[in-house]
Amino acid sequence: MKRILNSIAVLALVVTGAVSCQKELSGPAGQEGQEVAVSLDLTTGQIGTRAYADGQSVDVVHVHVYQHDANDNLTYIQPNATTPTPSKDVSMTNGAATYATRLVTGQTYTFVFWAENSSCSAYSYDSINKTVTVNYANAAGNDESRDAFYAVLPNVEITGAYSKSVTLNRPFAQLNFGVTAEDLNAADLAGVTVNGAAVKLTGIANSLNLLDGSVSGSETVSFANANLPSETFSAAGVTYKYVAMDYVLVGKGTKTLSDVTLTLDVTGTTSAATEYTYPNVPLQGNYRTNIVGNLFTSPADIDIKVDSGFSTPDNDIVINAATIADANAALAAGATSVKIAKVTASEASTTTLTMPATSESISIEIESIESSANLRIEQPSTGANPESVSVNIPSTATVENLTINLPQSHVEVNGASYTNITATTSNNTLVIGSDVTVETLTIEAGAVEIYGEVGTLTNNGTGAVKVWAVGDKATFSKAYTAGAQTIELNNDITDFASVIEIGRDLNLDGNGFAIHNTATRVVRITQPDLTVNFTDLALVSKCTATQDVRCVSFDNIASNANVLFDNCELSASFYCINVVAGPQNLNVTLRNATVAAGWAAINCYANNSTFTIENSTLKGLNDKSESSWNDFATIVFDGNGLWNAENIGKNGTGNTLNITNSVIYASSESTNNQAWLALQYGAQHNMVKVDTATRIIDDSDNDQTSNIFIDAIVGWNNTNNTYTSYDLESEIWIGEQNLFPGMYEKDGVYHIINASGLMYFSDKVNDYGNNFSGKTVVLDADINMTGINFTPISNTIASYPSKTFAGTFDGQNHTVSNLSASSTEENWAAAGLFGTITGTVKNVRLENVNITSSHYAGGIVGYISNSNAAASVQNCSVSGGSITSTAELISGSYDNGDKVGGIVGYIANPSSIEGCSVEELTITAYRDLGGIVGCTSGVVNVLNCTVGNNVKVVIDNTQNYKNYTSNSSYNAGSIIGRNDGSNAVTTGC
Repeated sequence: MKRILNSIAVLALVVTGAVSCQKELSGPAGQEGQEVAVSLDLTTGQIGTRAYADGQSVDVVHVHVYQHDANDNLTYIQPNATTPTPSKDVSMTNGAATYATRLVTGQTYTFVFWAENSSCSAYSYDSINKTVTVNYANAAGNDESRDAFYAVLPNVEITGAYSKSVTLNRPFAQLNFGVTAEDLNAADLAGVTVNGAAVKLTGIANSLNLLDGSVSGSETVSFANANLPSETFSAAGVTYKYVAMDYVLVGKGTKTLSDVTLTLDVTGTTSAATEYTYPNVPLQGNYRTNIVGNLFTSPADIDIKVDSGFSTPDNDIVINAATIADANAALAAGATSVKIAKVTASEASTTTLTMPATSESISIEIESIESSANLRIEQPSTGANPESVSVNIPSTATVENLTINLPQSHVEVNGASYTNITATTSNNTLVIGSDVTVETLTIEAGAVEIYGEVGTLTNNGTGAVKVWAVGDKATFSKAYTAGAQTIELNNDITDFASVIEIGRDLNLDGNGFAIHNTATRVVRITQPDLTVNFTDLALVSKCTATQDVRCVSFDNIASNANVLFDNCELSASFYCINVVAGPQNLNVTLRNATVAAGWAAINCYANNSTFTIENSTLKGLNDKSESSWNDFATIVFDGNGLWNAENIGKNGTGNTLNITNSVIYASSESTNNQAWLALQYGAQHNMVKVDTATRIIDDSDNDQTSNIFIDAIVGWNNTNNTYTSYDLESEIWIGEQNLFPGMYEKDGVYHIINASGLMYFSDKVNDYGNNFSGKTVVLDADINMTGINFTPISNTIASYPSKTFAGTFDGQNHTVSNLSASSTEENWAAAGLFGTITGTVKNVRLENVNITSSHYAGGIVGYISNSNAAASVQNCSVSGGSITSTAELISGSYDNGDKVGGIVGYIANPSSIEGCSVEELTITAYRDLGGIVGCTSGVVNVLNCTVGNNVKVVIDNTQNYKNYTSNSSYNAGSIIGRNDGSNAVTTGC
């Protein structure tokens, strides 16, 4: 079978069946079971918010790693002597640590982190139950070493090298007692010295589940008397002296009420009490509760404040209210979380739920509401506005109308079914929860995220639809039409039967679900300058057509599009990613992706585009028996020259392909073409870079990376209906090695590494008029030209010097052997390695040449004539073979068969030949023939040149019609055959 593409292939591949197009595509089998690097940056959250070291006492992180089995059960990986062991302790400095280990690909892990002070013995870890138990026995007051942090990183599937930043948070409430400096001074003046304090709390948990942050247990905890700390802290803008500071376990996002008793240690005479009890003190995880005031001089004047100094606050302690009016009163009094027992239609029609003048977050829960209620939620009349407001109504409830007028707040609506919601919010978004159903949603101002069901959306404002979660085709279309910036899937969508046209910026987040489509295209990118991100999504072609099926295609106007496939699965019976002719400057990235195609995983006719493949698996099935052009590859850049040679260089050109840490399968239905990369039909100037971590795999999952080879480059020539070679001046790098044969450009220098490259160089000058002016071309290797009829570079002087080589050709002392070059053009024939030059040729060695012409012939150059700049031939040699110029009948005469030299046939002022030599060579011509140069004209320097052993200069007088053989000025010479004008300068020859 005729080869019709250039491909990098893998050897000795074995045939398997066709690639599946189901959602459950095969994973990166070539990577499973390998150890890869895992790196986590660990930081403690919100440290440095108080005068104490505040988190800086933490100096070690205990990392506990669990491996999931097939049933998602967790097995603890015990710390051991293995280096690196996954479960281990990591040093932490200034609230930061880096955890590094190696784990096995194809496995899922859960990481549990507990950070503490290594000198603290208050905490014990149960690896089976994943719990930390707090020992409060003999707890000292003001003990900063009891500060600790935790986090969990669940369900991490290792597919390659993995890194992530993890923030650890406190499961504790920090309880602070503080007094003003004036209060302490007043006590001192009264002769009373406060030495220290002890603290007791009721109902404190003693066990923390690290997986879900829940707590258990309840005990009375006492922190022993401790001296007053020297530090101060600030609460509500007032500075207080510490009396006591203690950490108590509360858990993640939870709250508790505790009776707290403060006992002072005093000396001196005082009638004031030394023990104070504060009932129902609110404590929250990762919060500070500050009890501050004039403890000593006016103990009744005390404030209790919950301060979010550690982190963004969760909801405050819930206040129960019977009605909207009661809720308004509680909110006005400072409550941030209110539960309303019942909202009647009557009260809702007359009473607005009004938010308090605060910048904190507000939570509203309505336990019961009449279905005909028209509920209105209003911003405060003056002052600050809540940062966010959440409205929670049971999903079993129905509401007629909900009007939200909170133009400076983020709002979340959860639960219930609504006939109408009309909302004015900030651009920080209105969120319609996943359990919400709305018949008509009207946005007057602000942005919206929709996770529930919305029948009709009217957007009267300028805010965007940021997110719309969909689970069917109709809702998908509705979300796209509404301009949703992100469309999230909450279910598989299996009923698409027409192409999904994407003509605007879009994030399509699959959440692990799939889109199935029976059309010939699953998705088409239809406009230029787009940014489209596909994340956690399977795009599955269910089309049963035998040809022309694509998963993702790019229209011919889709230039400058940026498209990302992150953790996606793509499948189609023909092409998975197909870019037709036309687009320029695409940027396509596959990251953690699996792509399985019946033909090419990527098939590209684009130009000047970048394709990046990271941690991904690509499979292509590279030939199809029903096609006459049935050779293909997993990744293809196509010049579209199969049917029309005029397309060559117009498509599939100037692209960059970067592949890192990936697996590329080269598969086939037969054994004749198992190629993973093809640059075909005139695709040119492409750069392919593959790192050493990438594997090339055959059908039997054998690693064939080291067996890469490259076929000849061919394309279709319409003129004579034959396959024609095109060496495409591309680069293909596997690690640090460039494997592409021929000629390529790197850092402005053109490199020739084999016979194909030398022939392509000749084509570039002769056929495309590239004279390489100002450019350097180098030989990187010895080249054997056996069996090749070489067309001299710049093979005609008819258009001299416009198409003549004008650059610098440096052979780097490499040898071109067995060169057969000829030129038979009437009147203007010029033959040699170069036909003509106006530039420089140096450091080239020719061995065993066979050069023929009817006019100008030389081993290195046939013809150098007058030009504005001097041409030169330097340090070149010719050894062995023959150089011949034959007199032939041209236009009725034989005035040819002349100007033949071992180095140059003809050279004119102001050019030069220097440091050149010939040996073991036969030079034959009718006239003007010499060992170094056949004929000179004008002032020409021939310097330090030698004619060595067994050089024969033979006069062929077969057509001696002018009897030049009797005229010595036209005969043979050892260095110069004919010195026309006697102006040639020969020195050192």
